[in-house]
Amino acid sequence: MELGNPVRSILLRYINNQKKQDNNYFIAQIVLDNFDEIPQLTIYQLSEKCFVSTAAISRFIRLLGFATYTEFKSACEAEIGITHDYDKKYTATDPAPESSFIAEFTENLHRNLTYCQEHLSESELKEVAERIHTASDVVVFGLEFASFMSQHFQSRMAMMDKRVHNGFTVDDQLAAIERIQPNSLALIFSMEGGFFYFNEKVIAALKKKDVHIIVFTFKSSPMIERSADQVILCGERNENTEGRLSVLYIMELLLFYYMRTIYLA
Repeated sequence: MELGNPVRSILLRYINNQKKQDNNYFIAQIVLDNFDEIPQLTIYQLSEKCFVSTAAISRFIRLLGFATYTEFKSACEAEIGITHDYDKKYTATDPAPESSFIAEFTENLHRNLTYCQEHLSESELKEVAERIHTASDVVVFGLEFASFMSQHFQSRMAMMDKRVHNGFTVDDQLAAIERIQPNSLALIFSMEGGFFYFNEKVIAALKKKDVHIIVFTFKSSPMIERSADQVILCGERNENTEGRLSVLYIMELLLFYYMRTIYLA
């Protein structure tokens, strides 16, 4: 299985979306509570922790999209920790003070928003809004945070009578692409460009359907330029997750301009 998002996020999403607390719900909770141990546990040991059979564990693993327990364990072991989100000077043995982080984070956020204000023109925003309006189908993709924010974007667009598709995992995104019409529109939010390295199958599927791809990022790259029809730069700094707020900022601008130029027109 190709994830595109951490295993923990997939487990949390499963728990949050469950309408009943069945065996799978409790397995997900126990896996989360013992996540760091999973790479060392056999399927028999995990089944004992969960008070279920090994068959129940296998069914749950497949439900999440993994073919085998071994594949699931490998994905858990490969998961990157939260410290990778931050500059090493804040996670070292002798870290910089928290006050320095607040000052740097705020300054970088301000720089990113100022960059958008100075470089992102109204005409570009109106053009994207018009493309969203005229496209037969629209998909909004990104990695973890952008995936969550795409649900917010989707709900607000629905309030303006425009259906937008999204997908959390790579499999979800490929399924969404299968459902859309050729010559549709894809909005991809990837501040560091990681989406194009981890989701190559998704990009290939979009290109096969002649989908118009607009990318929102901090820095372009040959890989992005080869795949995208339009690249919109929307910031400069992402040392400590500042880019996540730029994703929301750009989405809110797009929502506002769609409301003003399309919905209320």
